[in-house]
Amino acid sequence: MLLPDWLLPFLGVATVLAALFGASLVAAGDPAHPEAPRRRAWQALAPGLGAPLALLALYVALGHPVALDPARRAPDSADAVESMVERLAARLERDGGDVDGWLMLARSLKVTGRHREAAAAYEKAATRAVQDPELLADWIEARILADDHHFDVRSRELLAQAMALAPEHPAVLMMRVLAALDRGDATAARQGLKRLSAQYAPGSADRQALDEALRRLDAGEDPRAAPRDARTRQDIR
Repeated sequence: MLLPDWLLPFLGVATVLAALFGASLVAAGDPAHPEAPRRRAWQALAPGLGAPLALLALYVALGHPVALDPARRAPDSADAVESMVERLAARLERDGGDVDGWLMLARSLKVTGRHREAAAAYEKAATRAVQDPELLADWIEARILADDHHFDVRSRELLAQAMALAPEHPAVLMMRVLAALDRGDATAARQGLKRLSAQYAPGSADRQALDEALRRLDAGEDPRAAPRDARTRQDIR
C-alpha cells in the first residue's frame, strides 16, 4: 500500500512546526519557575506529536523513506522548518540543561531526516528519555536510520531498557522486529510482526502495512527493503 505523495511530507512539516511551537512556549516560561511551564508545555504537546511521529516511524521502517526526502517537500516550507530547527539548536547550545528542549529538537531533527543529529540530541535528554518507552523507541530508530538499520551496542542497550519498561508497546515491538531482522532472526521478526499487527484494527492503514510486511517476510523478502516490483520499475526507468 502506497500513501499519497503529499501525506508524509505534510505530517513531517506539521510535526516539526508543532514541536518548534512548543519549544517557543518553553522558552517563554516564567524564569522564576522554569521547570513548571516547560513540563506543562511538553505534556500538552506530546499527545499531538505521538500520532504523526508513530505513523512516520512505521512507514519509514517498512520501506518508504522517500516520503521524507527533503527534495520532495515544498522548498519554502522546508527552508522555514530548517531555519526554526537551527534556531532551537542554537538556543539549546546556550542552555544545555533544557531537557524538554532537547527532546523537541531530537524529534524535529528526526522527522526532517537528520537522524544522526537527532540521536545526539536524544543523548542530551537521556535522563528523561530512558524513562519513556516511546521516547526510547524513537531514539533507537534515529540511531538505526543513521546506520543503515544496524543495531550497534548502544542501540541494543536502549532496546533492552525499552523492553524492560513496556515490552508490548507498539513502538517497542517495532524496534524488536527491526532488531530481529538486523540479526537475521526471521522467526523472531515474524512473531513480533504478528503481535504488533494484532494491536491494530483490521483494514486500518497500519494493519495493512504490517500484514504486507508479514507477507513479504514469509515470501523470503526483507520487509525493510523496497518491494521487488518497485525496484523493477526503477530499473526500467
